[in-house]
Amino acid sequence: MIQVHACKADGATYRNWSAVVESAADDLIVTIGQAGSPVFNADGGNFHLENHLRAYYWFDKFYNLIEVFDKNGNLLEIYINVASPPEWTNGILKFKDHELDISKYPPKPAEIIDEDEFAEAVLKYGYSREFQAKMYAVAQEALTLAENWNAKPCPVFGENHA
Repeated sequence: MIQVHACKADGATYRNWSAVVESAADDLIVTIGQAGSPVFNADGGNFHLENHLRAYYWFDKFYNLIEVFDKNGNLLEIYINVASPPEWTNGILKFKDHELDISKYPPKPAEIIDEDEFAEAVLKYGYSREFQAKMYAVAQEALTLAENWNAKPCPVFGENHA
């Protein structure tokens, strides 16, 4: 079990949760989360996962990908956060969320979402034009990834988890 922290561009944690490591390699860590698991928001608006999740965190990519499954194991969504590559800090996996996201509800096409949140972050955190262009280029790459992604089967949870 590890802790995962989603942070704003200034490094402040806005959401955190515990996850089970399904697999790990030098360039990638894959975690799973069971429906019903708690998620903690910095503003106090805590909640429990509605669905099972598998998350892919690449250490050399400016995004992470989440497979979302219903409680019956059916794939609901591919969700990609445009974010900094994750880092280990005091045993916690942290990434900076840059607010631009990709969502794909099969069989519909993937789309860029939360451009309004990205626009707010541009102003709040002073993203340069170069950084904005890079994040939109990452979003375009992520659109292609989401369209071509082959999700694994839903994680199996129990005493041994996956």
